[in-house]
Amino acid sequence: MPVNRKKLLELLKLQFNDVNDRCTGYKKELLETIAEIIALEQQHRVQGTNIRQKVSDKCSDLGKFLADNHQEDDS
Repeated sequence: MPVNRKKLLELLKLQFNDVNDRCTGYKKELLETIAEIIALEQQHRVQGTNIRQKVSDKCSDLGKFLADNHQEDDS
């Protein structure tokens, strides 16, 4: 199913504004992760890469960032 990229970016931008900055640098890291996932999707459309595993890895990386930095902010 084709995705209207402009509409997707508009929706992401609206949702991104409502995200709580859970720790220092979280919003920046989240935005970078979203951009990387969108790039992976484009790569998947062209090359047929294993998109599920790559997206899962990006989400795991973001979770690790949040866990590591959230603990530091609580100190």
